Amino acid sequence: MDRAQQLLRSLAKDARIVEVGPSFSPLAPKRDGWNTFVIDHAPRAELIEKYRGQTVDRIEEVDFVWTGGSIADAVPADQHGTFDAFIASHVIEHTTDVVTFLRAAETLLRPDGVVILAVPDKRKCFDFYRSLTGTADAVAAFLEKRNRHTVRTHIDYALNMALKDDGTVGAWSGHDTRPAIPANPLTNAAQWLGAAQLPDYADAHAWVFVPASFNLMILELSQLGYIDLRVEDCLELDATEFFVWLRKGRQHLAPDEIREQRTALMQRTIVELAEQVEQLPETAFVQMASAGVLRDQLLKATYRTDALRTVLAALRVSIGRFGLDRAKFKRLIGAASRKVPANLSAAVQHKILLGEATKILDGITDPAGEADDRDPAVIDTAVLVAPLGAAQFGDPLLAAELERERQRARAVRMVLDAVLASLRGRALDRKRFRDLVTQAAAQTPNDGPESARHAVLSEESRRVLGLPVA
Repeated sequence: MDRAQQLLRSLAKDARIVEVGPSFSPLAPKRDGWNTFVIDHAPRAELIEKYRGQTVDRIEEVDFVWTGGSIADAVPADQHGTFDAFIASHVIEHTTDVVTFLRAAETLLRPDGVVILAVPDKRKCFDFYRSLTGTADAVAAFLEKRNRHTVRTHIDYALNMALKDDGTVGAWSGHDTRPAIPANPLTNAAQWLGAAQLPDYADAHAWVFVPASFNLMILELSQLGYIDLRVEDCLELDATEFFVWLRKGRQHLAPDEIREQRTALMQRTIVELAEQVEQLPETAFVQMASAGVLRDQLLKATYRTDALRTVLAALRVSIGRFGLDRAKFKRLIGAASRKVPANLSAAVQHKILLGEATKILDGITDPAGEADDRDPAVIDTAVLVAPLGAAQFGDPLLAAELERERQRARAVRMVLDAVLASLRGRALDRKRFRDLVTQAAAQTPNDGPESARHAVLSEESRRVLGLPVA
């Protein structure tokens, strides 16, 4: 089934059709036996002159010339409500006022008529880098009775237009990994600004969609009372565009149902936008993804260090003349745990607080050298147990800082283990503690990422001994 057959799948050739702006590429041409009435911005002779160089023999006689206002105004009133289908292929994105455009479709259609739209998918055309438009933009354009594109639209359209294959391809497959390159030089800025000041309409893509964002806009506009349409079906294609079929009659939904549908479409929009990542060249994607992983792991490593410092501080202030005050230690850990933020990375801190506190209260001690293997921050991301190098990641400085942070955490663990190993009876054996920390410092290299342990060993051990920290 070809493109036209897919779009016209529900129509017989005797259906009364109005096709908007078909120019030199009609979907339901009269010459093929379709009962089609054409609306365009100029008569056929002018369109032939305008599109000279295209396949102008496909341009059909224009039944209704639209020169402004609602498209419905171009059609005699006695034909309003008489059409079975309202077809517009790659037209809606050019309109200045989406609400008025869709209301015109409602006016022209019979009660059971269908709106058939082919809409550019911003992920698969020169709108690749542009931001989505939606309900707020549509309502603003309608209330302003907008009949020309704004300065912002012209600037955004020109500034963020992108092409592939050295500037020759403006539409492509969703799996095309050739880079999308900005098409217009910044030196053309004066031209963009001037486009909105021209006396006649200056064309631009004013509306930018992915399938879910378009469906969301239709749902919201209908529930707000601006249009009386609902999405009957939506079909995403591999390249360039998606198809939408709308019917008269908005859905009658309870507030909870509206919220549920909006949430689902908002979430789907995020997923569809994320799918653009598949088009990034492999080298760029790997470098950017690696940097993102590193930033996340550095954040987790920082939380890990903070959690161990918190446990060490709680242990330090809970040791008195009568040994470890277990109740006080539990209270301090509980208070610290309640302050942990509820996000994915910070959950590592929560795990360590509870895990380390439990081991201390149960009298479990492990050699510091085994700490990393049992640490949730490492267990969750085993790939980072191996040393990180510039050859693995696009940002060697970030990788090196992550390794230093891991060494800082290891140093806190060394001090913590030294405290636990130095508890004798009811008090801290200060001499044994000093000896263990000194031994750990002697085993720590003075160069490379591991040297980051020295400052932490000194700082944390002085805190344990009650000495001033520089």
